[in-house]
Amino acid sequence: MTTPAPPDSPQPVGEPADANPWAPPGPRQGEGQGEAPGREALATAVAPDPGAGPGVPYWPPYPMPAPQPRNGLGIAAMVLGIVGAVLSLTVILFWLSWLPALLAVIFGAVGLSRVGKGLATNRAMALAGVILGVSGLLVSAGAGVFVVAHVQAVNEKRQVAEDAARARAEERVAKEKERIEAQNRKIEAEREKQAADERARHLSFGQSYTYEDGLKVTMAKPEPYVPSETVFEAPKDATIVQVKITVVNTGPKELSLYGSGMLFVKDAKGNLVFTLIDGSGRMKLLAGSLAPGQEATGLTAYALPNSAADPFSVEFTYGSGLQRKGVAWSGPPN
Repeated sequence: MTTPAPPDSPQPVGEPADANPWAPPGPRQGEGQGEAPGREALATAVAPDPGAGPGVPYWPPYPMPAPQPRNGLGIAAMVLGIVGAVLSLTVILFWLSWLPALLAVIFGAVGLSRVGKGLATNRAMALAGVILGVSGLLVSAGAGVFVVAHVQAVNEKRQVAEDAARARAEERVAKEKERIEAQNRKIEAEREKQAADERARHLSFGQSYTYEDGLKVTMAKPEPYVPSETVFEAPKDATIVQVKITVVNTGPKELSLYGSGMLFVKDAKGNLVFTLIDGSGRMKLLAGSLAPGQEATGLTAYALPNSAADPFSVEFTYGSGLQRKGVAWSGPPN
């Protein structure tokens, strides 16, 4: 039977007692804190503490490392502030500077907050980022206002130029329209004048017509005519009339009657009636020309068929080329 040893008696090396993990540390536990464990300290730590339970090792605690400063936001704020400031000074890319400038202000504000809490050490960078970001925003806003004002001024100037060009175009169109309307009125007046002249050249027997050069032509009312001698035998069933035409030169120049001595006489059916040749000497032809104020008379006789004698017409033509005009008189033979 084995007798148990008292608790304070030394234990045999070869037979360690059961280790008690919940035993309090011995007096050597606090030794060597804050120092790097050397070979002796490590041997001491591995060796069991006499005051502790048998077989329990002891490890001294290591010191906790100090936290590293988080300076990334401050650096980013300064970089973005520089980018925003540089972009705000360019003529073409200033409108892109607001984004990095705004991010620089936000990151710089967060970086300053971390500096205040002791989590960062780059207060100057964060502050520089905020200042540069605010400067970039202000310059970008000012440049934007300037560009908008300049664009508005250019648009207003262009609008004024367009309005002036439109006004000039409308004025040209109005003038052209007025010219065309005046030309149309002139043409219409000419047509009306021609129509009036055409109506004026269709007269009744006994009326007169005056040409533009001053030749006044009057056709007297037809009178019955009894031929004394005829070259051709007069038709028996016919009405023989005498036609008398008088022309007067009322103009300042001598007028030629070349081609105007022969009259064109038509019956009621439009058939041409030829002159009745009378050898009595009563027939007269118009003179070849008229001096200013001179007058001439022509006498001719015509045999109108009784079936187409009323009304009949007599036409007198005068002029040269395109200016040649005819005047026609119509009415009953008596």
